Amino acid sequence: MALLEIEGLTRTFGGLRAVGDLSFNVGEQEVLGLIGPNGAGKTTVFNLITGYVQPSAGRIRLDGKSVVGLRPHAVARRGIARTFQIVKPFPGLTVKENVTLAAFLRHPARRDAEAFALDVLGRLGLGSRAGDLASQLTLLDQKRLELAKALATGPRLLLLDEPMGGLNPSEVDVASGMVEEIRRGGVTVILVEHVMKAIMRISDRVVVVNQGEKIAEGPPAQVVREPAVLAAYFGKRSA
Repeated sequence: MALLEIEGLTRTFGGLRAVGDLSFNVGEQEVLGLIGPNGAGKTTVFNLITGYVQPSAGRIRLDGKSVVGLRPHAVARRGIARTFQIVKPFPGLTVKENVTLAAFLRHPARRDAEAFALDVLGRLGLGSRAGDLASQLTLLDQKRLELAKALATGPRLLLLDEPMGGLNPSEVDVASGMVEEIRRGGVTVILVEHVMKAIMRISDRVVVVNQGEKIAEGPPAQVVREPAVLAAYFGKRSA
């Protein structure tokens, strides 16, 4: 059985259909790339999965159990975490304090939460910055911090919303390596990303959406050559 099952997912805002009849599955420890042009509905899909927005129709199941109707904190308790396009640390708190707050979801005792936060920071290469204010971090390290906060909730499924955005090519390589390490640690990943180098490197499979609908699915190298995908990105018509 798939870890995550999306079936017929639809969300309308007034007369606008942001996501329409979308279906796909994600297997255990898979990295799934969710790609499409700007405005395709990718972030809305993340908002639907994590409870920030409720679907107009459709099913979302984790381990066979529905998460539709749950609030974001309840979805997080079920084992789904996410990052956002724009990094959102608490700038006046230290790096360790930022991650400790997330760790309280699984570790109510402060000592245990702090110990787990330090372990996560160490795995992501931020151990030496634990006492620094989050506002002092570079963009790459702020991205690491976002990952650390999400991982500190103990997820089985991690949704990454453009984690490579704003990074230079060498930093993209570092960030891609972090995603691969997270998967090796047993976490399933759905990755929304416009940096195709990263998508091609780390995705096992890709789902392409356009105007809220799935237009292609399969191995990255195959999907990027499909006429419907080329048309969505570059305006090329299918033969």
